[in-house]
Amino acid sequence: MRKIDFHSHSTFSDGTLEPYQLVAAAASAGLAGLALTDHDTTEGVELFREAGSRKRGFLALGGCELSLDFRGTTHLLGLDVLPEGSRPLDLGFLQRFREERNEGLYKALEAIGKPVSRERVMSFSGTGQTGKPHFAKAMIEAGWVSARQEAFDLYLGLGRPAYVKKRRLSPPEGIRLMLDSGWCPVLAHPISLGLPLSEYPEILADWKARGLVGLEVWHPSHSPEVSERFRLMAKETGLVATCGSDYHGANKDVPLTWTLEYSPLTWDTLERLRDGLRERLPA
Repeated sequence: MRKIDFHSHSTFSDGTLEPYQLVAAAASAGLAGLALTDHDTTEGVELFREAGSRKRGFLALGGCELSLDFRGTTHLLGLDVLPEGSRPLDLGFLQRFREERNEGLYKALEAIGKPVSRERVMSFSGTGQTGKPHFAKAMIEAGWVSARQEAFDLYLGLGRPAYVKKRRLSPPEGIRLMLDSGWCPVLAHPISLGLPLSEYPEILADWKARGLVGLEVWHPSHSPEVSERFRLMAKETGLVATCGSDYHGANKDVPLTWTLEYSPLTWDTLERLRDGLRERLPA
């Protein structure tokens, strides 16, 4: 069966593979397609598509992953799925939000006696955006923590002494941003909202009315039971069920073959996303 993984990351955010390496790895793994959904940026998309065009029978989809201001961790995938074309996403304001947060992180870590070098943080992000995983690496190198998760658990995570909140769009704003450019909005790993499952149907119905097209039902953070609950919610609310490995290379212990093993979805998911998006766009 031809399968597409709709969620992955490269060195342009917090993954460890370059876009062209992602294409090679996905094709070698047996995937028919992969979406590059780096955090708050589309800078790697052109390189990703170019590499994909050289792999016969492989689809390299452009995308991004936005952090939204809601409950828990709320992320929205934007997928550039329309073959007839779309407009580029203007995400410059999101980069400003990230830079403001990063400045706050430097100051917060210094204030608690755990400073990190700006040069080292930037060296870890390379050509991509600088985010908290890169601060965690600098903290390990400086000897403040011994592991990435320890940095988040003790200092960088929500409610911890060096936590700095980043300005974010609301869910309706994020959905509208995607639709205005002709990109398909899909709610990523919904379990991360941290809500009782009984509260999701009402929220999903509201966001669908605002233009949400898809729901990431199969994700490594979802147990089989949770995936089944979200599959039923997607069906009941008229959302397109998707699957994503959320692949980060060496930064997360999830292989690119995850979708092949755990997703029941095939190529026609792409067509359902396209149809759902077209229904929500102006004539």
